[in-house]
Order: sequence, then C-alpha cells, then structure tokens
Amino acid sequence: MNLSAPQLITWIIGVLIGLLGILIQIDVMSVPALENVIQPFWLVSTGFIVLAVSNVFRSL
Repeated sequence: MNLSAPQLITWIIGVLIGLLGILIQIDVMSVPALENVIQPFWLVSTGFIVLAVSNVFRSL
C-alpha cells in the first residue's frame, strides 16, 4: 500500500472535526444544533476517518 500525505485543507478539516468532538465531550464548548443530531464520539471518529482516507487516496 502506497500512502501519501494529505493535502493541507483535508488535514485541517479532519483535525477540526475531531477537535470539535473532543471539546464537546469534555464540556468545553456546546453546539446546540449538533447535540441532538450526532454524538461527540462520531465526530472524533469522522475526523480520524477523513485523515485515514486522505492518506490512502493521493488527490484528497
């Protein structure tokens, strides 16, 4: 498997999604629009998935 570094914008998006999930989980911040829609675990998981997929596919 040939991995490549993700593009900067993809890396920033993945990290921000994961960081948002962590900050919501430890009650540093609250996003009322997201509270009933998605749990913080899934935000962190989505951030990691974005980073993993961007490593596999060169154009992301």
